[in-house]
Amino acid sequence: METTSTPSAAERLRVAIESRTRAEIAEAVAIADLAAEHAWDADATFDVVGTRPVRIGADGTALVDEFLPLEVAALKGISVAAATWLIRDIVNLKARHPLVWFQATQGLVPMWRACQLAAEVARFDLTLDQARELDARLAPRIPGLSWRRVLHLTRGLITDLAADTVTALNRKARADRFVRKLPTDDPSVAYLSARVDTADAIFFDAMIDRIADLLAVRGDTDTKDVRRARAVGILATPERARLMLAEDPETASTDPRLLPQADVYVHVAEETLLTGRGTARVEGVGPLAATMLGHLLGHTRIRLTPVVRPYQHIAVDSYEIPDPIRRQVLLRDTYEVFPHSSRTARHQDLDHTIPWRPGQPDQTRASNLGPLSRRAHRAKTHGGWHLEQPRPGVFWWRTPAGHTYRIGPNGTRPMFRDPHRRRFDQLLWDIDHDDPPP
Repeated sequence: METTSTPSAAERLRVAIESRTRAEIAEAVAIADLAAEHAWDADATFDVVGTRPVRIGADGTALVDEFLPLEVAALKGISVAAATWLIRDIVNLKARHPLVWFQATQGLVPMWRACQLAAEVARFDLTLDQARELDARLAPRIPGLSWRRVLHLTRGLITDLAADTVTALNRKARADRFVRKLPTDDPSVAYLSARVDTADAIFFDAMIDRIADLLAVRGDTDTKDVRRARAVGILATPERARLMLAEDPETASTDPRLLPQADVYVHVAEETLLTGRGTARVEGVGPLAATMLGHLLGHTRIRLTPVVRPYQHIAVDSYEIPDPIRRQVLLRDTYEVFPHSSRTARHQDLDHTIPWRPGQPDQTRASNLGPLSRRAHRAKTHGGWHLEQPRPGVFWWRTPAGHTYRIGPNGTRPMFRDPHRRRFDQLLWDIDHDDPPP
């Protein structure tokens, strides 16, 4: 008698995700086709009291019937405004970003993320030529990247393609700064909402953190969040804050003009420094036009660090990680090396891929380290997750359910799922595990 095995819950989840992906693709393609069916010729004439054409998308998209959003809204059971935005994103994606559209229709990029990307780009009012150039430079790098990394990459490319537009938007954003006190549902507490310079926000946050730590030293047993909230009140009375900081040995000897202190990591290419134009990558902030760096750094102290060679062999026997090796890893792996993670590496622990054992030489080296969050580290140590680093900066994860992921400089790639791609996946495995390190 034949017996059939029931698929595992993890396998059923994978199949459900793939089914939803196909449904999202089919829906987007249908909306694009519907927009094409309702397209108007640019030179068409129309009756003032009859049906009229409208341009829902950006430069390079066709005019469509003004009642098209009503059809989509009724079919999907959403508002006309929401249907209009959906159509806008899809027609923009197909007309202005054809390579990303192709990737989305092939399931290489989630369709809903691709639509979000089109909406984000539309904020910058790029011309059709600029959008197509962005598409050509962006599309090869998107698959496998987490959403935050895609946004940062997109913003950096837009800064290069339309620097004047980005700078104008930066200036407008600064012109819209504010601080407001807002009520809550309890009269004993209130919200503070603020839109301030990024530099001011960084330093203000650092000072709040410092005062919260001083409160803990003085015996305050409240949570860190409560102490940070109390620190805002202390800063509202400057003399009280000054006296508290003056009693602290760590800050008392520091010139008050240099307070507060915070570390801001800015990556700038030599060409950008020489020309004054280009993109700077600010950790924790994102890409920024070089012309706006003055607003971020102001008159703060700047320490220039020369380029670190991430693949230079430096190794020690101890468990502790020296700064030169730490810098190598943080430069090589800018994000956590867990599937689809967007956590920045600087705020994670550096995990020994092959666990450290006393008495064995050269265990602490960049090629045996990778940034991981505490939970991912625990999953590797206690949860049955297996990790390899066959080449520096390339990581292979195998989950307890048997799924495999490759993480590298270009993000995450799920492996051995699509039978049409298995040969290429096997080739990647052979390259990673057989080739010598670069």
